[in-house]
Amino acid sequence: MLSRLRWSLTLLIFISIHVNAQQEIDSIRQRIFLIGDAGDLHAGKHPVVDWLKANGNMDDERNLVLFMGDNIYPYGLPFKGEASYDYSKQILDYQISLVKDIKAQAFFIPGNHDWKNGKIGGWQQVKNQVDYINTLDLKNVEAWPQDGCPGPVEIKLNDSVVLVLMDSQWWLHLHEKPGMESHCEFKTEDQVIGALQEIANSNKENLMIVAMHHPMYSFGVHGGNYTLRHHLFPFTELVPWLYIPLPVLGSVYPVSRGIFGNIQDVKHPMYRTMIREIENVLETHPNAINVSGHDHSFQLLEKDSIPYIVSGTGTYIIRIKYCKLTKFAAIQ
Repeated sequence: MLSRLRWSLTLLIFISIHVNAQQEIDSIRQRIFLIGDAGDLHAGKHPVVDWLKANGNMDDERNLVLFMGDNIYPYGLPFKGEASYDYSKQILDYQISLVKDIKAQAFFIPGNHDWKNGKIGGWQQVKNQVDYINTLDLKNVEAWPQDGCPGPVEIKLNDSVVLVLMDSQWWLHLHEKPGMESHCEFKTEDQVIGALQEIANSNKENLMIVAMHHPMYSFGVHGGNYTLRHHLFPFTELVPWLYIPLPVLGSVYPVSRGIFGNIQDVKHPMYRTMIREIENVLETHPNAINVSGHDHSFQLLEKDSIPYIVSGTGTYIIRIKYCKLTKFAAIQ
């Protein structure tokens, strides 16, 4: 069980910058722990958080934990007094406990489930979550972007690494969200991309890590990975044991989703637009990395010398496939 947690439930990136190779000192400048889709508990516990508490040496100011969206399943944080509030808050508090009262930092960014899984009222749910985290007034814990705004938010981790936080669900949310009438610093897609380009231009000498919930590339379910089983027994996608055969007819769902996607899938036209605009900026930077969650797997992909990391197994794991961009992939 422990090795399963080590390899399948969180991804650890070490960003090591050597000041002097001859010096016999610890040359690690920054450690970033990527935890995507951590929004549920198992028997009241969170195995990833517990493992990192025991093994991650979290009382180290060089450590940073990035919770990359879907921080609360299934619909984010409701208002206090609503039926699901206490449990939803418990999930969030458990994640925050990883760094509470110690030196490590934590940042939270939203995902689609934090936006009520794209439903009406999602804007309010994500504001509830961000406001709750930030009003705790913990110096080492912050949630960004605020007020349902898209970002980007630039955070200088040190003189060699800049972290850029974005809310990718803002691009894909079909219901009410902040726009031209809002107090957001950037109100339109063009403004968001313009701001991201400015950050890239001013950090050419730095490592630039762009973090968002939705992956730019993925070969899991959100990338259209459907097996023969899902064509013959399509209901197993909803209920794993529901083996009702529907040959031919059963292919309609996986084929249509694999080709066109729903709005949460990489192949959906709105999603593709988001990818294209952001990727155009990444390609102008000599040292850019994109990190994300959403698909419940580990994937290290590379396209045009840009690394794309998917770390979405904070709570669940699901199938993936290897493709030409894949450098590493695992769910176990």
